[in-house]
Amino acid sequence: MTLTRYIYNGPQSAASLRVGESRELLEVQLLSGKPVELPADHEYTLVLLELKHLVLAPPDAKPASKSAVAPQKSGQE
Repeated sequence: MTLTRYIYNGPQSAASLRVGESRELLEVQLLSGKPVELPADHEYTLVLLELKHLVLAPPDAKPASKSAVAPQKSGQE
């Protein structure tokens, strides 16, 4: 089962979803403004997207390290 990360914006809720070939139970807490991982192709996810309660979460931003910044040139080239 592949999960997609979303940001939920709606009323506080919880859901138990049957997922995968084995129909295992996935329990999720839905808190407004918080990330949640749901299967992208699940009917429940599609309904939440249609209601505009979910948006794709931005990819995790990695903090810039000092080596990522171009060094200052000294005037001698």
